Amino acid sequence: MGVSYTKIIGAASVAAIVGIVALHSPVSAAPASFTWTGSAGDHKMSTAGNWKEGQVPTEGSKLVFTCVEGSTANGWRIEIQNDLTVSLSGLEVKKLDSLPDDKSCARYNIDTMRFTSDAEFTGDHTSSDSKDERKIPKVYIVGTINGLSNLKSNGFDGGLEEGVEEKNRSTINRFEVANSGCNDIAGVKASEIIVGENAGAWPKNANSVTIKNKGQLDISYYSDETSSSKITFENGSMISSGIRCYYVASHQNVTTVLSGDITLNGDVEYQLAPNVTLKITGKLSGPGKLVAHKDNEGTVLVESSNNTSGTPNGQIGHTNEAKTIQLDGDKPDEFVTVKKGETVLLNGSRSHVTVREGGVFGGDATVKGLYVSGIVAPGNSPGKITVLGDFSLENTGVYKAEILNKDHYDQIVAHDVYIDAQSKLDLTYLAGGVIKKGDTFTIVSNNGTNPVQGTFKDLPEGAEVTVSGATFKISYVGGDGNDVVLTAQNDSKAPKAPNTGGEKLSVNLIGAIAGVASAAALLFVTKRKSLSRK
Repeated sequence: MGVSYTKIIGAASVAAIVGIVALHSPVSAAPASFTWTGSAGDHKMSTAGNWKEGQVPTEGSKLVFTCVEGSTANGWRIEIQNDLTVSLSGLEVKKLDSLPDDKSCARYNIDTMRFTSDAEFTGDHTSSDSKDERKIPKVYIVGTINGLSNLKSNGFDGGLEEGVEEKNRSTINRFEVANSGCNDIAGVKASEIIVGENAGAWPKNANSVTIKNKGQLDISYYSDETSSSKITFENGSMISSGIRCYYVASHQNVTTVLSGDITLNGDVEYQLAPNVTLKITGKLSGPGKLVAHKDNEGTVLVESSNNTSGTPNGQIGHTNEAKTIQLDGDKPDEFVTVKKGETVLLNGSRSHVTVREGGVFGGDATVKGLYVSGIVAPGNSPGKITVLGDFSLENTGVYKAEILNKDHYDQIVAHDVYIDAQSKLDLTYLAGGVIKKGDTFTIVSNNGTNPVQGTFKDLPEGAEVTVSGATFKISYVGGDGNDVVLTAQNDSKAPKAPNTGGEKLSVNLIGAIAGVASAAALLFVTKRKSLSRK
């Protein structure tokens, strides 16, 4: 049977129309992006002049925030008012590689936000050592969030509902996070949390938590906590109390209790701070086992009510043995943590250095930040430590300073100086030393413009300290007005052998750390982060 010419023409016409529609209709159009410039100056999202595109964001679009050099002029923060009526599909942060080494991106604060039910945050944060963190802008929503149900975050730096009391923060349905490093996005609350590579999550923030390979479960280092969350660990995941995330101030001993069902689908490393105990009381199953990281200093108590895992009930942990570590050469992007029982002698440069309680740090070093809860002893008897940023002596910190004469003595040079009222100054008058009345010793040279914050324990402004027959008066406004200076009050000669117990640290490590309290310490940058106090 034949086909009419009319039908053929009709079919061809329909096919042609369909083809045209197919060519001009994208299969999955990406959301429109709008990049904030703030050029209009009124801080409002509804002003077209504040966007690179010269248009106001539309329904379902994504907002992009680039690095703008922070300064005291803007308080290191850019405040933005969201007066839009549309729902947005996500946020993105972009790194600025050309940012000078001594600068950081300003932080964006947005007062509130409405998202589509499914949103995605993206960015350039991909490294767990956070060496590029200062080049990546942080975006914080400081008020409430509406509409959001499921969130994916990869490489994003910032936080949600930072200004909202924790008990009133939103709980979304599902949160997937990767490459968050140490930033605050980990604080999102969700019924289900899935943690990927270079990311962490807190057990209390979800009913169900899955930790994938190279992800971590964050255990509190500052307060006791209990979580009944169901937690599943994949092989290669980790439990950590923030050790790899900046610096943590000294705290009392704390315990986290995990009472929910825990599954170990592979071996899981734990790296806990010395003041942290992790107690597991719920059901524990799976073929994997808990393994102490080489740098673990905390304790794990397995008291499972139903344990069929590869880790039996009982106490497990790791004890650090006393040892001396010599570091030479320049690695300015490498972080250093001096643990309890360690003496680290650095003759070279590094990034930020954390000295935990019971640790000792010395050498002729240059570092970007120095945070001391243990002992700092500059030089190689004597010498100098140069800190390009903040020097902070925490409440259990000790500054062991050696003096030979007015030209040879220990010194710390820093840009900003913070001395806790409980920290101590321990002076040693080296054998063979000669001091004349009126000699001055700038033991802390503050090359920034801010005054020294704090004083050593029992040594207020103008106090006197005597060691091996030499008496000094201390000032925190000496030198050019903001240095810590000792002024000799008498002529003196040091005895042939020191009698202060201040022998070289590498020889007398046990004696050096014996006087330091036993509570553990870590430093978290602010979070004190780098203690910028911005």
